[in-house]
Amino acid sequence: ERRPSHHLNRLSSMSESKRLFEEDKIKGNAKFKTYDNDRILGEAAPDLKGMEFLTDAKDYPHPKEGDILVLFVWAQFQKACYPKVVLYSKLAEHYKGKKVCVVGLSTDPDTSYAQKWLEDPKKKYSSAFPTKFTIAFDKGGKIKQYLSMKMRAPLSVPHTFVIKDDKIVWHQQHSELGATAPMYMSVMEDQINLLLEGKPVMKKFGENPFQSAGGDDEDEDEDEDEDEDDEE
Repeated sequence: ERRPSHHLNRLSSMSESKRLFEEDKIKGNAKFKTYDNDRILGEAAPDLKGMEFLTDAKDYPHPKEGDILVLFVWAQFQKACYPKVVLYSKLAEHYKGKKVCVVGLSTDPDTSYAQKWLEDPKKKYSSAFPTKFTIAFDKGGKIKQYLSMKMRAPLSVPHTFVIKDDKIVWHQQHSELGATAPMYMSVMEDQINLLLEGKPVMKKFGENPFQSAGGDDEDEDEDEDEDEDDEE
């Protein structure tokens, strides 16, 4: 008889909600995948004039007209964002000089959180958490508010929006994708490559099963940021 794995034993000893959360981290939660009819797709991009840039434009280019903007919405206090910093640093390096600009938009309460990240030598020079893309601050929280309004749902972080010609053409929620995150990053790269070729993004991911015909979620989630991740 096959003995259950140590991991399954650990899951079975947890509370039901915690167990489901841990399982979602492994296999990815379908509610956070990107679908062809997600309401945010095709919406006008947020007004980015309110962004306060925290990195030097000489080392970290600001978005220019005609660029494909990869807007990585994150928060320094949210530990779920940390591994994604690695992924987006690699993405920024891969598309360097190719009319693609990666901006990490901090939604922290004030600039001190992101500044702490940038000035911490352990993070700035760490191979685990290298920061190699532009960092900006969502002054007044207006960009996050706009995106939440267009999604008709609270915006959880980390969450990424790909913007082309002032339109949101792709997005990806990362919080609950867990170990599947690299796979979804490869899908995002495919979409960016199509945009660079002047082609539209792929439309083959089906309709959102959690979004009703009237446009409202069948079971609208509250902010998915885990309390346990809010502290360092």
